[in-house]
Amino acid sequence: MKEQYHREITVKALNDYFRSDVLETVIAANLGQDALRYQINHDHFHYDSNSFAAGDAYCEEQRHSVITAIKNSDALPARESLGRLTHTVQDLYAHSNYVALWRELHPQASPDEIDPELTTLLSDLRLHSGKLYYPLEALSFITALKPYVLPLLPRDSHAWMNIDEPARPDFYFAFTAAVKRTESEYLRIAAQLSTREVAFLTGNEK
Repeated sequence: MKEQYHREITVKALNDYFRSDVLETVIAANLGQDALRYQINHDHFHYDSNSFAAGDAYCEEQRHSVITAIKNSDALPARESLGRLTHTVQDLYAHSNYVALWRELHPQASPDEIDPELTTLLSDLRLHSGKLYYPLEALSFITALKPYVLPLLPRDSHAWMNIDEPARPDFYFAFTAAVKRTESEYLRIAAQLSTREVAFLTGNEK
């Protein structure tokens, strides 16, 4: 998912819960997951190359980090962990065929109807995500070169599978799934915190 859509998804999901400047901290950590240093040997940050178990473990680690930091009255690392968590779960829908599998079950459904956490699909053996075929894959990140590189890459590559902009098939399904999952992750964490701790996390303490 491109940076502007990670931002839009996070704002749409969390704007009603967070003070605006605090939300910017969450967003900065979210976008930081796409730093160049995380593009190699960090597949679990993005659910790339079928790293579902590792991605799930990473998400659980970030959830735990949010709660631990807040209970230690340390807001900044909590917000940064939430940002990292939201990026990873958002990428699940942009980098895998989850949406395609869901649409097979609901061919007439609209994007607003998508269920981002359907257990049967999350454990479906057909679920897979794009593989990164370096070094050729790296050239696909350059917009001017992508049309020339794409035909040279396998269909299970990140470049072919990534639903990163509205021109890609099923973009609005992936976008909506990511919004719903982002809000769900926040609410799951908030349910484990006191009212005071939630206010501390979101910047809404009085």
